[in-house]
Amino acid sequence: MNNPIKGKVLEFINQNFLNDRKLLREKANVFLKDPHVTNLFRKEFEKVNTVVHFQSLSSETDRFSKEEMGDISDVWTFYLNEDIDEVDTSEGYEDWDFEKYLKTGKPLHCCRVWINWFLNIYYIQAFEISKKGKIETESIIRIADPYEKGKYNSVLNIMKENGYEKMTDELALIKVKSVSTDCNDDPTVFDCLFSDIIYPVHFRIN
Repeated sequence: MNNPIKGKVLEFINQNFLNDRKLLREKANVFLKDPHVTNLFRKEFEKVNTVVHFQSLSSETDRFSKEEMGDISDVWTFYLNEDIDEVDTSEGYEDWDFEKYLKTGKPLHCCRVWINWFLNIYYIQAFEISKKGKIETESIIRIADPYEKGKYNSVLNIMKENGYEKMTDELALIKVKSVSTDCNDDPTVFDCLFSDIIYPVHFRIN
């Protein structure tokens, strides 16, 4: 990622994460009244035509408290397998862990996208979930199957068409001094802009 983007990212963090994140809290509370980024991609991602799970604090609250900021991003997880066209609800709930599917021995191929609310920046990762017995593992993968690759590329194209730039690991893992998030007193750029709870697979492993 080029230096102008890096400079913009660090400038945003340094301006909004100081003074107990007062400015950021004000921005976030305005956003929650009109979550335009969420609404935009909720509509755009319908074009991918695959099962997708949405996670965002904006769907759970209408105001951030002084004690907790939460994340300032939306997290979308796409399930790419061609034989998955819906979420199992046979047990009376939506099984987003895909327990029955994993018990068949097949791996889940997923694409997860983090989208910042205030900067046109996103992070994306393709990964696999597999289960042997009671042991469930996650690992990053390179999408090879043509059907799955088509879905993955659809997500990339949507981000590009809407003017969003992909964040590199190099920038995401930069430590930011003199700021903190709810769950991390020594945060990275990723912690600040995306999430200090929902991490990419290889960030958790490392």
